[in-house]
Amino acid sequence: MAVLTPSKNLKPAKRYAKALIELALDTSNAKDCISVDKIYDDFSFCLQAINENKELKDFLFAPPVSKEDKKDVLEKVFEGKIDNRILNFLFLLNENSRLEISDEILGALKKYIDEEKNILNVDIISAVEMNDVQKEALKSKLQNKTGKIINPKYSIDKGILGGLIIKIDDTVIDLSLIKRIENLRK
Repeated sequence: MAVLTPSKNLKPAKRYAKALIELALDTSNAKDCISVDKIYDDFSFCLQAINENKELKDFLFAPPVSKEDKKDVLEKVFEGKIDNRILNFLFLLNENSRLEISDEILGALKKYIDEEKNILNVDIISAVEMNDVQKEALKSKLQNKTGKIINPKYSIDKGILGGLIIKIDDTVIDLSLIKRIENLRK
């Protein structure tokens, strides 16, 4: 699910995601705390509902529609279904004309949560389907190397002929046969 995010939206998305994290970390009122998982689930629920309903998405992302009308629709659709603080966060995004970067905010939020939980998302591409023993051995080796909990996502690309390509954030470890052949040619 790698999505290319325009760099101009990445910084504000990170700031909004950090604000959501701070919302969970605010312990000034202990009985009214909200977990980062609850924040993620509620915000994710909202975005899924918006993205699955073309009319709602078109309405919320249409510049000519007034912010007040958008706020009213957000309130009617989500009130009582999500925590009020998340609803207020949606109102803030609407007020600042930032609803369009909600997917980027969710991605940045997921990244912050994974960092907090010491989870490392890894894309593993192989030429053939790996069996469970191979998957577990690779996962274990990566965990030992990184000291983090590995969350692997496996995929197959017959074009690499053999071996693996491991992608961790911006780092690519290319152990594929096609890469070795290219290196030999050079």
